Amino acid sequence: MRAKVRVCGRLFRATLSGALLRLTEGKPAVSNFRLVSHFDSNSLFTGGYEDLRMDAARNDAQADAGANAGSALNRSIMQLLEHVDYRLITGGEDLEAIYRLRYQSYLRSGMCGPIASGMFEDRWDNLPNSYRFGVYFDGHLVSTLRLHYISREHPYSPSVDAYPEILAERLARGETFIDGTRFATDADSAPAPGVLPFLTLRLGMVASSYFGQTGVLTPVKVEHSAYYARIFHAVQRTEGKVFPGVLAPIALFEIPCGQNLRQTLDRFPFFKSTPVEQRMMFANPAINRLTPLSIVPTAKYYRDAA
Repeated sequence: MRAKVRVCGRLFRATLSGALLRLTEGKPAVSNFRLVSHFDSNSLFTGGYEDLRMDAARNDAQADAGANAGSALNRSIMQLLEHVDYRLITGGEDLEAIYRLRYQSYLRSGMCGPIASGMFEDRWDNLPNSYRFGVYFDGHLVSTLRLHYISREHPYSPSVDAYPEILAERLARGETFIDGTRFATDADSAPAPGVLPFLTLRLGMVASSYFGQTGVLTPVKVEHSAYYARIFHAVQRTEGKVFPGVLAPIALFEIPCGQNLRQTLDRFPFFKSTPVEQRMMFANPAINRLTPLSIVPTAKYYRDAA
């Protein structure tokens, strides 16, 4: 099995043979593709969980179009993934870039006020159970997402602090969750209208396949929940309330895993990932600077085998 990783700014091909991972230097192959889009400008994400502007009817059509692996939506996203790499951010200029993207996105959408530094960061960014990702299209940063894996042993994340009445008892019982926050996009750099949510939220699906947790937590505005309900079957757990770091009321939604995750992967195979990709993203804490900084999506290996 082969994948591509970037280490210290250089792109390598990774070949897995038995228990041996071999790195050979090479250049990315960029192929021409024809994008078949089911989106228009009204369905663009312009900034994070806190600024999803979705058209409900359009989302229904998107989901129906993605009901099988041969759909135009699945083919289009698969083609786009050939140009995507996910960078696990641990420091330096990449970290500053995602903080600036968050700030610009949230300021534009009215989710935060002016910040003198021009960067949006918070106290949850550097926790040992925190994973900060940048999504790059042809080498350009187009979106960012942060994930926390929370458990009884590590009950630390924004949603735990915001909704203890929902999560504290469940964590104490041994349930585990992925908490996805600080989703922000640069809509001007999107390769096509409406595709950045799929390319970015794929990170949560890779995490789910690796950790096997109870559910994925998605704090969103209630009026913007149609996308998560339709694509991921998200269930609302709370009413809108003050959420740390943003100005608008946010409700907690949960995406149940188990059979629901398997069905989502069947409907949208571009969310699939190989164990190699999963380990590259999540086998080590995000604060471990030896972790490969860049991981290429591996969903195509399932497509090629089909």
